[in-house]
Amino acid sequence: MNISIMIMIAVVILCMYTAIKAGKGKNGKLEEWALGGRGMGAIITFFLLAGEFFTAFSLTGLVGLAYNSGIATLYIMSYISIACIIGYFLLPKIRRYSKEHNLISQGGFFEKKYNSPFLGKLITIVGAIAIIPTIVMALKGMGLIVSVASYGAISSIAAIWFGSIIVLIYTLISGLHGSSRVALIKDILMFGVLLFLGLYFPFHYYDGVGSMVKEVAAVKPQVLLFPDKGLSLVWYVSTVTLMCLGLYLWPNSFLSTYAAKNDKALRKNTILMPLYSLMQLFACLVGLTAILAIPTLSGADSDLALIKLVFKTFDPWFVGFIGAAGLLASLVPCSVALITIGSMITSNIYMPLKPNTSVRKQMNIARLFAIVAAIISLYSSLNSHGAIVFLQLISYNFIMQLFPALIFSLQKKKFVTKQGAISGIVMGVSLALISAATGTTVATLFPNLPSFVLDINNGLYMLIINAIVTVVVSLVTQKTTEMKSLESEII
Repeated sequence: MNISIMIMIAVVILCMYTAIKAGKGKNGKLEEWALGGRGMGAIITFFLLAGEFFTAFSLTGLVGLAYNSGIATLYIMSYISIACIIGYFLLPKIRRYSKEHNLISQGGFFEKKYNSPFLGKLITIVGAIAIIPTIVMALKGMGLIVSVASYGAISSIAAIWFGSIIVLIYTLISGLHGSSRVALIKDILMFGVLLFLGLYFPFHYYDGVGSMVKEVAAVKPQVLLFPDKGLSLVWYVSTVTLMCLGLYLWPNSFLSTYAAKNDKALRKNTILMPLYSLMQLFACLVGLTAILAIPTLSGADSDLALIKLVFKTFDPWFVGFIGAAGLLASLVPCSVALITIGSMITSNIYMPLKPNTSVRKQMNIARLFAIVAAIISLYSSLNSHGAIVFLQLISYNFIMQLFPALIFSLQKKKFVTKQGAISGIVMGVSLALISAATGTTVATLFPNLPSFVLDINNGLYMLIINAIVTVVVSLVTQKTTEMKSLESEII
């Protein structure tokens, strides 16, 4: 056993101890397990939400995107910063409504807003489908990092198995209390690693960031410019728009929002998050450094750019900390995602069928669904192929379909009906499923359209169609309801 593996094991033991200790002495209610008793302060809420945004993707997929596409990577920082403006006003409203109606899941929010149990179930199913790829993405990223960080002693498959078991154990025992404490350790380690590497590598290989940019520009200038087609400026703007609208639509983001102690904790979070997103800049610098330092990577192998650069530059003990960071960066979002899936399926699908279920049994049922989700994610991570960035973008196309229904539900005078909300979501999700399964895009359907039309993120087209269907169906069903009401009054 080398020093790298020993360091990773030591960090995992520390996190397991911290997580299990955090869950001791808590009552056996589902609300306590899933939401931490709605008592999370500003600091814990910050790290919970940050834990969902800053995952192993920051060490793998993001660096790989910078390696392959350069400047296009900046979409990450852009959309997080803009989304925080939306979150400043949106999250407190969601938290207050959830507390007022004692909600535990995202589906419950929509069910109450539209007075539609069916819509609540639909949201739950869509949310679960969207979350699974994010767990898969985290596990695949962890497998890549741990395998290389162990100098090949641990295979990526073994790492994925190990990580899945670890996260499942402390999630089942401690719930959100354990996840929040591990998130704190993870983010401190992640921030330190990315800050150091993002500054050290450019100076180590190029004598500074400026020199690195000049050398990269001389050899591969295309990575510092938006191309005329493909990942163009139009793609950039449309992708930032799409993703900033969807950042807080994730069911696990709703869960973390519900768990906040008060509105102040959420607003502090959204104020600080744009500064914290600068951490992604250092990941981009690592990717740019690797362009000339490790020029042979291609395709999905580019996700290994950071760890291979570390492997080439540092001693095994330091590589161990990188592996530990990658491991923890997967554990936290996976844990919160499993809690989210377990709690929302229990509260929105199981409980309506079994309303007299005891409090303790509710929590055990939620744990059972979390185990099922973990098994599905484990199987998918071991049998799916392709770049990690691709998985993230697919998930967003699914979750974005909830945006029109959410925004319209916040209006004081609602004109969108439950039929309209359901129709819009079904239409958007259907388009996303067809696109993901067949590879159909606007570009494949209409290849002769101008490039600025073809480069618009396809998820944005799906969202627009979703919104149109939502409004049209709502107007039709509203008139039908009014006519029936008038007829009943006449009779």
